[in-house]
Amino acid sequence: MSSALRISAISVFALLLSWTGYVHAQYSDDWAHIPNSETFDVVTWNIEWFGDEDRGPNDTERQYNYVMSVILNLQPDLLAVQEIANRDQFRRLIGDLDGYSGFITNYSQPQQVGFIYNTETVDSLFSNLVDSDNGQSSYAWAGRFPLEFVVQARVGNSSRIIYAVAIHAKAEDSNQESYNRRVTASRDIKAYFDQSVTPHSALIFLGDYNDDVIRSIHGTFFDSPYKNFLDSPDYTIVTEPLSRRAAESWKRGTRTGSMIDHITINHHLHDYWLQGSEMVHVPDYISDFSNTTSDHRPVYARFDLSGTLNATSADEMRDSGEADMPGRSELLGNYPNPFNPVTAIPFHLQESSRITLSVYNALGQLVDRPISETQYQAGTHSISFNAENLPSGFYFYRLEDDSGWSQTRKMILVK
Repeated sequence: MSSALRISAISVFALLLSWTGYVHAQYSDDWAHIPNSETFDVVTWNIEWFGDEDRGPNDTERQYNYVMSVILNLQPDLLAVQEIANRDQFRRLIGDLDGYSGFITNYSQPQQVGFIYNTETVDSLFSNLVDSDNGQSSYAWAGRFPLEFVVQARVGNSSRIIYAVAIHAKAEDSNQESYNRRVTASRDIKAYFDQSVTPHSALIFLGDYNDDVIRSIHGTFFDSPYKNFLDSPDYTIVTEPLSRRAAESWKRGTRTGSMIDHITINHHLHDYWLQGSEMVHVPDYISDFSNTTSDHRPVYARFDLSGTLNATSADEMRDSGEADMPGRSELLGNYPNPFNPVTAIPFHLQESSRITLSVYNALGQLVDRPISETQYQAGTHSISFNAENLPSGFYFYRLEDDSGWSQTRKMILVK
């Protein structure tokens, strides 16, 4: 994450502000002594009606400069954003951040969801809305279907394929119908993850949940809509400790705030999460932040893709022989999955090897061989597989190298 940041003349103020102010977080970063260049840093931030002077902060130029200041302070590898209301302002923001790229959705409503990412540490592989074709209800999601962004994350010599999914859930704390819609949306997106992501891939599920995760903001006696994630051994809400410490990611003036912006991972990433790095970023270097910039504060967590910084977790992984350990050869989950008719099949090689990739139908019959005894260098690679001439159904793909190692995974073709 060493890219230089180029700031336009009109944003010099934001750069100076980010370097001269006092910065703190709600609950300290236990890994602050580790340079950001050694970790993969993930942020979610609802930037209140970004660029809309009628519904958000009324001085959009000042909001823009302050947003720049926050991003410069955090320097995230991957930033999920919500409530982007002005496309031109968003394009300007991306243009002013050298070394970064980004995109937003095209919902029929004015508030968009998107990603901003560091191009030195993130390779964009695939993006898509997780919509009704994937079992989601537009009504439950308030017309804002989850945004899926599949990336290859790279820090140093370590890399991983990660499914990042950003959401902006239905708002309103006192409305029973809104609460029910969040419950339905959480149930449906977890079902999608359970079937299509978690069995084979690392997941970061982040955004404006519009509810807390240990109990609902709807009322003391209401379970969190995200209790299904909290109770599942396959998922960890890495920002749950912030909720238990009464941190506030949403704050308006002197009112009591709430912790409604969260980051959840699945078991493929659990041992790479630097536990204790999660924090709410409190920009004390910005005057009257909740009125001039956003009523949401950025929420942040760090990951060690090498698996070496968190010694205890790394030792446990070595003892168990976990296949997810970076540096080992691994056949990764295809994406998208299910697919029609093209999917990407990524794989990681520990060392240079001659490999073969074969595809079999449910009966075990060979139907294709996209790679046959071809030399590949050590590192992470991805090939495109086109199943246009194959019928719908379950298929298996098998990677083998010249040492005798092999691994097989399942994919689903739906036409």
